Amino acid sequence: MQNFMRKAADQKGFTLVELMIVVAIIGILAAIAIPQFAAYRMRAFNSSAVSDVKNLSTTEQVFFNDNSMYGVSSTGAVLAALTQAGGLLTGPGTAATTINQFVNAADRSLAIPLGNGVSIVANCDPTAQTFLGVSKHMSGSNYYGVESDTTATYVATGTGNLNAGVTLAVADAPASTTAATDLTAAAAINANTAQFVGM
Repeated sequence: MQNFMRKAADQKGFTLVELMIVVAIIGILAAIAIPQFAAYRMRAFNSSAVSDVKNLSTTEQVFFNDNSMYGVSSTGAVLAALTQAGGLLTGPGTAATTINQFVNAADRSLAIPLGNGVSIVANCDPTAQTFLGVSKHMSGSNYYGVESDTTATYVATGTGNLNAGVTLAVADAPASTTAATDLTAAAAINANTAQFVGM
């Protein structure tokens, strides 16, 4: 019995103070890492929206080259007349996420690739000779826009995470006109977002 007691007394373990120090260090590291991870995620969501609005611009140019008119965002509905107001499309893209326009007495469409959680709206002017598109990721903070009047991509920067979880609405995309840079002339989308500026 004495041998057993001596062996138990000779064994060493961690003291409470040592364990508390380790827990404190882990807490400090977590406090630093978690906000950084959230910032990385926000940038990834915003990058997805930028990519999709640039894809919209390319798709619109292909549509224009084929039909001499720009299209509007549509969920696959058949158009019976020239249309200038687009509908809200939300990714992931399917065969039903398209740009459409009524051209030469027929509905023409072209699929738009969309990422998960990205919403997009594409409008055109009354003659379908210019277009304007706006996109936003559901978990992103910024709105992004393109238009046929320029090759630039525009951003309306959100304040912090206040726009995260806010979805794009059809009314967030200004009307397209033939003679103006419509995005920079538009008012801010909401109180938590600046006006559109070139990237």
